[in-house]
Amino acid sequence: MTHPWLLPTIIAATPSAFFLILIYLYLYNKEGQKALLAWSICWIFHLLGYIGNIMQVGGVDSYRYFPAFSIDFIRALFQFLGCLYFLNKSFSRPFQILFGSAGLWALYLDIEKTKDPYMIWPIYLLIGGSQIYTGIIFLRTKNLIPSIGKIIAGWIFILWGIHVLNYPFVRFHPEFGFIGFFLAGLFRFSSAIVILLVFFEETKAALSKTEGNYKKIVDTTLEGIWLINKENNTTFVNSKMAEFLGMSEKELIGKNLYEFVTPEATDIVNKRLEERKQGKAEVHDFYFKRPDGEPVWLLMSANPIFDPQGNYEGSLAMCTDITYYKKTETALKESERQLSTLIRNLPGIAYRCAYDPDWTMEFISEGCFELTGYSPSDFVSNRTITYGEIMHPEDTERVFQEVTEAIGKNLPYQLLYRIYKRSGEMRWAFEQGSAVKGENGELIALEGFIADFTQVKLAEEIMANSLQEKDILLKEVHHRVKNYLQVLSSLLSIQLEQVEATNPTQVLTESQNRILSMAYVHESLYGKHRISDEFFPEFVSRLVDSLLKSFGHKKEEIQIFLNCESLPIKQNSAIPIGLILNELVTNILKHAFLFKKHSEEKIIKISFYKDGNWIHLDVTDNGKGKSSDPKPEDSMGLELVELLTKQLKGSVMDLSSEQGTVTRIRFPASY
Repeated sequence: MTHPWLLPTIIAATPSAFFLILIYLYLYNKEGQKALLAWSICWIFHLLGYIGNIMQVGGVDSYRYFPAFSIDFIRALFQFLGCLYFLNKSFSRPFQILFGSAGLWALYLDIEKTKDPYMIWPIYLLIGGSQIYTGIIFLRTKNLIPSIGKIIAGWIFILWGIHVLNYPFVRFHPEFGFIGFFLAGLFRFSSAIVILLVFFEETKAALSKTEGNYKKIVDTTLEGIWLINKENNTTFVNSKMAEFLGMSEKELIGKNLYEFVTPEATDIVNKRLEERKQGKAEVHDFYFKRPDGEPVWLLMSANPIFDPQGNYEGSLAMCTDITYYKKTETALKESERQLSTLIRNLPGIAYRCAYDPDWTMEFISEGCFELTGYSPSDFVSNRTITYGEIMHPEDTERVFQEVTEAIGKNLPYQLLYRIYKRSGEMRWAFEQGSAVKGENGELIALEGFIADFTQVKLAEEIMANSLQEKDILLKEVHHRVKNYLQVLSSLLSIQLEQVEATNPTQVLTESQNRILSMAYVHESLYGKHRISDEFFPEFVSRLVDSLLKSFGHKKEEIQIFLNCESLPIKQNSAIPIGLILNELVTNILKHAFLFKKHSEEKIIKISFYKDGNWIHLDVTDNGKGKSSDPKPEDSMGLELVELLTKQLKGSVMDLSSEQGTVTRIRFPASY
């Protein structure tokens, strides 16, 4: 027979189950811990257990379908799981097997509706034992974080477990059932309350520990922390931030951000603060001025802060001092600029390449365009062409071998080889460089400089040719001088035969003119840097001026017309031609204008030109014309002209008339 207080006791305990379910679910929604969810499920089944007990005591017929043992088992399981999760213990394999077996046994009892206390006892033995074990765990973990709540929780679970172990035997005395339900309800409610107490203690301790950790982080971090409100006033800084800005933490509180910003950076700050208000976070570097005037560069990770309603409250920045790196970066950029300018203006190629037959370029300066006709990008990574492809095939193997030998001896290398420009033009290149090796001695790359050596090679060739020509010239001069002396000796011998019949002064003057003529020829041939046969225009002008002066004529008295082409002639022919011209002009100055008055026009025309395979030398005057006397006075000069013309294998043509004289000397162009 049940006690009249039993049903009121059960009904009175039922609201607490609703209350605790709501509390645990609320906390789980806020904290998201698995223990809170497990305890929420546990109290749902506690509530179902209360409903089943009310049905049983109230005599409701449908109670015979109620799974009382399964519900008691499930609430005990989730309560045990919740405590294990909370205390960071694992639900080990033995527990899984034990609870799994007990769960199947409880299901069997509910299906069979067994009333035998000895059949029921294993279920409650497991429930009571798990609660005692839970209490022991609470007591053992109290020293990790000193907690009165854990001590109370531990003893409540132990006493509750002992009470549960008596349940199968109390069923034999239903008159005392209300006491058992009262004690069970008390243990349930008190365990729930003390678990909440322990949970809040743990949360508070964890929060305090977290705050302590945060404070340590804030105080010891190498980064500055700067918090400003929506008015851009400083609300918090750590010691490192204060150090960056050159002030104390107290001095910085309340300081406006703009007090550290230079005027020219105001617009940038305004723009970034507007972005913070729009919810944009950003990482950027920025320049601030300290009160002592020292500049400071900070790398800032800025994030906006909003209240729960989404209103902008301010901004938080994590800052790193990068002043040293900025100064280094500025110096490095300046160094790079100078190096880039130097390399760009070098009259050659600076390079870094791989050690392979293609000389694969990693870097090549802009000077390569002038030397090779290709742009730097054409060579880098062999994009368009390899450097090995522009080298002369005959030099490729030799160059690679010389570089290999130098690398093997740890020496720099110097190379001279030929390359082909993009246009096909061949150029000479002089290269010097060395190997770049790693810490372990492995070859990383080759670095060096390539210069255009073409002009030097051309100068060497010119010098070699010039030396050869000078050598030939010296021999030739020696030979010519000997010949000239022989010619002079012959001319003087001929002149001696006529000394008695001629004025000696005139003889000497004419001999002097002939010698000057030969001298002019010699100077025209050998007085330049290179031997040249195209001397005639210059020679004629100088010879005529000299003869005019020798015979006492002024340039204004006689008009000289020269029409002389620059024709290549043999050096052997130069002296005879010069002497022929000397004799013809001398003859004109001596005889052609004797009967002309001073006021009358006097003209000498000299033409030197090529007609077909013949070279013509025409000497013309507007004098009295040649005498019909077969033996003229100056027969020696004319004989010399005849003799020298025959030496040139040519002929003398006399085109004289009463109005003047035209003498044409013609000889083969190939002579």
